Amino acid sequence: MITGILNAGFGHAVRFIATAENIRKYGHVPVACLVKGSMRQFMQANISQYNGSVYNLHDCKAYINRKTGKIKKNLKIKDQKIVKKLGTTSVLLNDFITNINKMKKLFPGSLITCCLYHGDINITGHDSARIAAFKNLVRKTASHHDIFFHINLKQPQYSPSIPCTYIPIPIVARQVRKDKAAVNRLLGLKPDDPFILIHAGAAVSENIYAQLNAFYQAVNELKAPYPIVISSGLENNPFPFRPGIIKAPLFYNGIDLVNASELVVSKPGMGILQDCIVTKKPLLFLPGDFAERDLKIRLLDDLLSGRLPVVEKINAHHLKGCIESCISMGSLYREGYSQVPVNGADVLARAVHLLTGAAKNTFQDLIPAIKEMNPFC
Repeated sequence: MITGILNAGFGHAVRFIATAENIRKYGHVPVACLVKGSMRQFMQANISQYNGSVYNLHDCKAYINRKTGKIKKNLKIKDQKIVKKLGTTSVLLNDFITNINKMKKLFPGSLITCCLYHGDINITGHDSARIAAFKNLVRKTASHHDIFFHINLKQPQYSPSIPCTYIPIPIVARQVRKDKAAVNRLLGLKPDDPFILIHAGAAVSENIYAQLNAFYQAVNELKAPYPIVISSGLENNPFPFRPGIIKAPLFYNGIDLVNASELVVSKPGMGILQDCIVTKKPLLFLPGDFAERDLKIRLLDDLLSGRLPVVEKINAHHLKGCIESCISMGSLYREGYSQVPVNGADVLARAVHLLTGAAKNTFQDLIPAIKEMNPFC
C-alpha cells in the first residue's frame, strides 16, 4: 500500500490525489492517506474511486504512546484495524508533516519513506532570517526520509547536501475535468461569461490567511471588470459578501474552477500556483503572511521576470489596479508558464509505484530508472 501523510491545505491534498489518479495507469496498488479532520470528506470524495482509504491524522497520532513511542495496547477494535491496515504500507509519502519520526512508529520497519515538498531551499545571503529558517526546516525534514522528491518549476541549478536521495520533479497537478461552460452553469453564469476568481485556499483555522477579513472586505468594495466568484474553503466563513458576488460550491477538482476563470486573486500558495500554470491563467498573489508564502511570491515573480504586480496594501483601490495590470499581462504569464514542465504527477506516480516492489536495502537500485523518467534528472 502507498500511504500519504498530508498537512492542512488544498495544495497538499491535490498532490496526493493527482498521484493516486496517475498510479492507476500503472497498477491497482491500494492507497491511503492520513489527514486532519476538516480535510477528510474532501479526500474521501476524491480517492475512494481509486481504492483509497482516509484516516484522521489526529486519531492516528493518538495511537502512539507518548512516553514509550510504541503503539498502545488498549486500542479499540476499529482502531486496531486501522493500525493493521497501515502496517501493510510499503511506501510512505509525507507532504509535509515536520514531526514525521513519531509517525513512523505506525508503519513497518521495511518502509521506504519519501518526502514531498516544493520551492527554493538554497539558503543565500539575500534571505531574511525567517526565510533561511524555513528553508532549513524543509531540508531538516527531508533528511529524515529515504528520498526527497523536490518539486521545482525549472531545472534546479544545484543539489542540496542532505543525507537522503534527492530527486527534483516537476509540479504535481490534476487535470481539468469540466470545461468552462459546465463550470459557468454551476455558477449561474452564461457559458462564455468571464469571471475573476477570489481564492483563499482551504481556509482551515490553523492555516488561515492572516489578512483574510481585510481581503474579503476589499473584494466587497471592488469594482471589477468581470463578475466576482469566491471559491469555497473547507471551513465555513460567514463573511457577508455584497449581493452580486457569487459564492462557488466546493469544487472537488478545484482546477476546473481555475480553468474557467479569467484571472485568480489568491493568498500565496503552491496549489493555486500549480493550477494557474497548468491552465495558463494570470495569478495575482496577495502579500505573504509568513516565510513559506513569501517564497511562493518569489516563485511566481521569477516566472514573470520580476514583473509581478505588487499589492502594497490590501484594499479595493490597490486590488483594482493590480487586477487590471495582470489582465493586460496575459501574454507574459503564458510565456512564463510555458517554461514549466507539468508532468510531475505522472513522474511521482511511476516512481512510488516502482518503489512498492522494493526492499529497504535494495531501493537504491531503482533510483537510476526513476531519474531516467524525470525531465529534471
